[in-house]
Amino acid sequence: MRRRVALLLGAVLLLWANFLVPVQAETLSDGVYAVEYELLQGDSESVSIANDYFEKPALLKVDGDEKVLQLTLNHSKWVQELQERSGDGFADAKVIAKDEEADTRVIELKVDGELAEPFPVKMHVVIDELEIPYDHAYTVRVAVDAESVQETDQQWIESVSEGSKIWFYIATGLVIVVAVIVAIRLMRSKK
Repeated sequence: MRRRVALLLGAVLLLWANFLVPVQAETLSDGVYAVEYELLQGDSESVSIANDYFEKPALLKVDGDEKVLQLTLNHSKWVQELQERSGDGFADAKVIAKDEEADTRVIELKVDGELAEPFPVKMHVVIDELEIPYDHAYTVRVAVDAESVQETDQQWIESVSEGSKIWFYIATGLVIVVAVIVAIRLMRSKK
C-alpha cells in the first residue's frame, strides 16, 4: 500500500514539476507565449520609472526565427513617442490597438538577437497633470526574463490597421454607391 501511494505521489509531483518548468527560450516552437519583462534605465541595470507604465506579462509571438513582443501601456497618454531600433536608427513602434477611454495602448516590438539580451527603446514622456509638468525623452532597455516564458491561452492581438483598412474600403464603396445614385437622380430630375 505504501509503495502504491509513493508511486502515485511521485507521478503527481513529476507531472506538477513538468508544468512549472518554464519553456526554454532557445527551443521555442512557433506560437504565443507569456513572458515577464522589465524596463531598465538606458545606462544601468536599475529599473526605470517607465517600467510602471506597462502591464505585465507581455506576449511573445514566435514565427520561425522571428520573435515579436506585444506590450500594453497603461498610461498611454503620457507616452507621446515610443521607438524601437530599426537598422542604424530608430523608428516608431507599431501600434496594434488603442483605447483612449481606458488610457491603454498595445504596441509591438521586434526582438532581434537573443531573447535574454536587453534591447533599447526610445521614449518621450509628457505628464501635464503634475504640479511641475514632466517632459523628458530618454532611452530605456527592455529586459525580457527568458526563464519566465510560459505557454499561454491569451490571444495575440492582430493589427488594428488591418481591420481598419477593411472598414475604409467598405465606407469608400458605400460613398461611391451613394454618389452614383445621387448623380443618377439629379440627371433624371433635369429631364
